[in-house]
Amino acid sequence: MKKIFSFLLVIAVVMSFSTVMTTASATDSVSTNTNINTLGSSGKVYFEKPSMWEGTTFYTHIWESENGTAFFGWQSKKEKMTEEDGKLYYDLSILSDPSAQLSGGLKPGVDYTIMFSDNLNNETCGLMFTTECIGDTAYVTSPDMSYENTEDSTRHSYLIAWKANGKKYGVPLQITSVGTIQGQFVTPERTPAKIINDWDKSYPSYPNEKAYSPQSSARNHKTRLAEIKKEITKMIKAGQIYYVGGGVFEGDVNPPKEDELGGSSIVGGSTNMGVSINTGGSSSVRTSPYLYPKKSVTIKSGATKKVAVKNGKAKSWSTSNKKVATVKNGKITALNKGKATVTATLTTGKKLTCKVTVTTAPKLSKTTVNVKKGETVTVKLSGKVSSINNKYTNTKVAKITSKTNATSLKIKGLKKGNTTLKIKVNGVKTLNLKVKVK
Repeated sequence: MKKIFSFLLVIAVVMSFSTVMTTASATDSVSTNTNINTLGSSGKVYFEKPSMWEGTTFYTHIWESENGTAFFGWQSKKEKMTEEDGKLYYDLSILSDPSAQLSGGLKPGVDYTIMFSDNLNNETCGLMFTTECIGDTAYVTSPDMSYENTEDSTRHSYLIAWKANGKKYGVPLQITSVGTIQGQFVTPERTPAKIINDWDKSYPSYPNEKAYSPQSSARNHKTRLAEIKKEITKMIKAGQIYYVGGGVFEGDVNPPKEDELGGSSIVGGSTNMGVSINTGGSSSVRTSPYLYPKKSVTIKSGATKKVAVKNGKAKSWSTSNKKVATVKNGKITALNKGKATVTATLTTGKKLTCKVTVTTAPKLSKTTVNVKKGETVTVKLSGKVSSINNKYTNTKVAKITSKTNATSLKIKGLKKGNTTLKIKVNGVKTLNLKVKVK
């Protein structure tokens, strides 16, 4: 699983990835007639199991778009879906569980993002989600993992859409680091012109001479920028770009003049330019920088998790406790049990923090072993980071013959007696192994 993951320019869409020019048709009806304003966290959301997914366990991950906080941890027990008569569904009443990181369950008038995954590393991109989507069915629109991560073009996931709400809530219009256009939904604050302008400033050059959008043969920023404007203009003229909550975008790709920023005409929506859009559902859309998938991480020693900056760009990353966890380009590596705070310093000077809790420490399967002189025994080591070598302190009675990056330690008896061998793991934790050589 790319713990990923992922991550977006508009609504905290995750791990996000493909080129899309079509929208789901709103042909299927929502399977609930309940008044959404009184529904709260009750009801279900459905996911049409993709034929190419061979997993046996499926998960629903939901987070609040405004602050990036998820109800539960990635693929935790509370995120498991139920399969009934070949149909997958998630009972939204689970979101009201006291253990949830967001209290009160699903709330009307709040924007969320939802994604689906299985136990075999298949996952979808994030999809806009509000209480208006309760009872609706999300489905994968392409058999290929073609949805491109906005910042890492080598990472992809499956594109999804709503069956009944396909023209009201979908994937935000965005441009990836290498200039791939994907998604179709905009807000009054983030028009196509704003999205193009942000890409122009954020990625003045491609990552390397071989990296460029599969949509184009352009290998330089200026050429791709001109193509992007042309392609998005075609989408607008074809009515393929929509406002969140309903309405077709009618505008152009040129940035508005300053005296025009106070108002905007929306087809089928409202006219609160720079505030929100209200078409009967929720409407607040986050545009300030934040960390995805959330601002807190729980992880075991030896494991890694990825957090990413959305709506901004990180200049540097740091950790408050290098003995507990390290971080590089948003990748958090757990070293030893404890707590630390990871900080992303943006190019604007703004700092975003993520609380890290490492729940386990490196340990040996045995703390005492017996071995005959000239022979060896094996002890397992857990919680080790593969990229950090162990350091062994041997004695004249016994020694460890394994490589420094091994997780199976071979202890050889040299001469009769008792001794203690020391193993320093991940550069921070020293383990003692008592050895008796017979």
